[in-house]
Amino acid sequence: MLDNFAGEKDVAALLAAGVSLAGPQKSPVADGKPFVIVPEGFHTEVIDDVFPNPGRASGTVKLRDAASFIQYFNRQKRPESLIYASLDPARILGVIDDHRAYGALEDEHDGANWRAYRVEFPVPASREWKTWTGKDRQPMGQRELAELIEDNLPDIVNPDGSTMLSVALNFEASKEGNFVSATRLQDGSTNFVWKEDVNATGNKIAMPSQITLSIPVFENGAPYSIEARIKYRVANGVLKIWYELIRPHKVLEVAFRAIWAQIEEQTSTKILLGTPE
Repeated sequence: MLDNFAGEKDVAALLAAGVSLAGPQKSPVADGKPFVIVPEGFHTEVIDDVFPNPGRASGTVKLRDAASFIQYFNRQKRPESLIYASLDPARILGVIDDHRAYGALEDEHDGANWRAYRVEFPVPASREWKTWTGKDRQPMGQRELAELIEDNLPDIVNPDGSTMLSVALNFEASKEGNFVSATRLQDGSTNFVWKEDVNATGNKIAMPSQITLSIPVFENGAPYSIEARIKYRVANGVLKIWYELIRPHKVLEVAFRAIWAQIEEQTSTKILLGTPE
């Protein structure tokens, strides 16, 4: 009889425990998310909208310029917040809830943290940078080259705009002709000679051996100078011409380091080269 009574008390206790789990529960893990026990299969299901505030901040904020990154990081940063940088692809990443320094808190032996609240600045390349690097070392016909020069004339600072516009117009005029020779001149430029037919008088187009661009590397960024060598090939009356940017990776590094220095200075946070896993 006593055994039956004890059994009934156990069942009642179990039922009472089950009823107590019927509503939303806060996770016993520090900063854990609230959950409920779902009867079917008795599995837990995380819920986020039954309490006034989340248990902890999380998510990734993606911004489009350095000023916005600096403003947001400074608003949210904590003593443990860190910033990481990588160049390929160009990206600045702030981890607001990064691991704490070893021994920073007495009750945490290793300073482990969630690393789940982040602010990211995927540094976007400028339109000009994408245009010129996209055509780098790609042979073009004279018409394609003429269109490239005309469409992007403000980017070329040496030779001047009027000179390069003249080059573009002359190449445009030669689109139906045959190129018969190319001669290197003393000043380093090249004279291309083309004829509309066999008996016609040859027309000449002078093309500089090198041009200088002044373009921003990153969106809304400062312009940087970059040199480009002009290369060509004439075969069977057909001209193929292209340019080769000189050490563009170094220009990219200088532009990225400028953004790096700005963020370090205005957040008072030393940037680490790398990415957190």
